[in-house]
Amino acid sequence: MTIKLIATDMDGTFLDDDGHYNHLRFQQLMTQMTQRGIRFVVASGNHYPHLPPYFQDIKGDITYVSENGAYIVDEKIVLSEDVIAPDLVKKVLSWRENDAMFKPAWLILSGRQGAYTEMPASSQRFARSQYFYNNLTSVLNLNDVKDDIFKLDFTWLNADVSAQEQRFNTAFAGQLRATSSGLGGLDVILPHVNKAYGLKKLQQKWGISAAETMAFGDNANDIEMLHLAKFGYAMANATQRTQTAAANVTKLDNNHDGVLDVIADHLNREAN
Repeated sequence: MTIKLIATDMDGTFLDDDGHYNHLRFQQLMTQMTQRGIRFVVASGNHYPHLPPYFQDIKGDITYVSENGAYIVDEKIVLSEDVIAPDLVKKVLSWRENDAMFKPAWLILSGRQGAYTEMPASSQRFARSQYFYNNLTSVLNLNDVKDDIFKLDFTWLNADVSAQEQRFNTAFAGQLRATSSGLGGLDVILPHVNKAYGLKKLQQKWGISAAETMAFGDNANDIEMLHLAKFGYAMANATQRTQTAAANVTKLDNNHDGVLDVIADHLNREAN
């Protein structure tokens, strides 16, 4: 069946380890996708304002499933948003203060107007976090933030956060869900929200089936999306958990145009 929708994660998937991609090759593929009526979707755990600048030189329509599905934007129009109740955010903040595993973590609240952290603006970690959050603000107390919050982002120095994931999901079962985002990060969102949730909304809007969908990812927060798409690809550099869950694995990793290579191969096969 013809592919009508292609969705990709960004960091560790579409982007190389330096945060770049092959603009010329992608533009060539984007032109072909546009001509064939194939929708291109960026599905990321990142804050929405962080994403469009990557494609400011690309001609063609791109839809954004950001915040792991909590904030969806198509042609600069917000299609869907899932806000965490303020009382629930405060409950997590209070719980964190009394939990030895979570208290040392860096925490960012990702909201409608911006992103917020108690990390000092002069710190090295704050500077590193600005890569993912374009309008990151340092505040004295996260309890004072008045913005609508879509996601809580916890980060530790260690890469394996499976114990933290299990601990949080036990404490907040039925209220919130934590999932690994890679690089020692843990994304916390509403239980029903994930990238597949966002992708389903777009499939319904555009009349596209799972059998007509291709998706790429490298980490645990991509797994539901890879299951949703008939042509779900874990990256060659993906975590073992993600590769095991996916139906396919790319031949090339994120540093060697792994996503673009699969798209190009598919378009060439269809053309012939």
